[in-house]
Amino acid sequence: MSTKEEKFNKRRLRSAYLSVTISIALVLFLVGALGVLVVNAQSLAKEMRENFTFTVMLKSDAPEVEIRQFVKELQIKDYIKEAELITKDEAAEMMKQELGEDFVEFLGYNPLNDALDVRLNSEFVNTTEIDKIQQEILENNLVTEVVYDPDLIQLVNENIERIGLVLAAGIFLLLIISIALINSSIRLTIYSRRFLIKTMQLVGATKPFIQRPFLLRSIKLGVFGAIVAALLLTAMGYGLYQYLPEFTALLNPTKIAIVFAIMLVLGVAISWVSTWLAVNKFLKIKTDEIHY
Repeated sequence: MSTKEEKFNKRRLRSAYLSVTISIALVLFLVGALGVLVVNAQSLAKEMRENFTFTVMLKSDAPEVEIRQFVKELQIKDYIKEAELITKDEAAEMMKQELGEDFVEFLGYNPLNDALDVRLNSEFVNTTEIDKIQQEILENNLVTEVVYDPDLIQLVNENIERIGLVLAAGIFLLLIISIALINSSIRLTIYSRRFLIKTMQLVGATKPFIQRPFLLRSIKLGVFGAIVAALLLTAMGYGLYQYLPEFTALLNPTKIAIVFAIMLVLGVAISWVSTWLAVNKFLKIKTDEIHY
């Protein structure tokens, strides 16, 4: 009978430890996923800003040699990421594809002008800097107009700031929830062994001697949970790569490795502290209170 009871207790303990490990892994997975976004937020924001394009309209009679020279001059500017020449023939072809009909043939001539699609480096994507760049470009006698949407720029920058604040608040809230959940799971596991703790104390075992096996196991649970969470994040990253390779290319491997290290430290620290507090609680309570 005692053997059956012992096997039952072992199975129950294994189930409890598995439950704790899964809880730690799932919580750390969520923290890690949000953490990856937070540490790569700057790269993502930079990419969003550098995707903004404004158009430089050129005179219809501008010589091709001077246009090519102007493009080269723009490309070496510190604020320019990319400057691409769109000739009027290329623009007409693009409009033909969009409209589904050849408007040049209908009109008998091509009314479009050569133009430049310009992308700026991220630090210059704001209305103040673009106004300065616009004035500088308009000084060139080949340019007739610089076209961009200032409201769109302001909206992009405001949304990036909002997203940063939301991510920061989200990870803080998730950390609080993760600590509460992991602490609750571990306390329930220690509660199931409260009689063993009190028995060891009554036969003269010292506090460090009683704490040691529980704390060592808590470290193992934290490590296992962090490893499982890292594997889940890796699998999610691989899945994203299959469908959104452009997005995953922005993620910095070094920063992701730092997130994994933080997950490991966080898992071990929360597990260790929760175990230490729970064991100490049952060491301090009186014997006649242990049943409650």
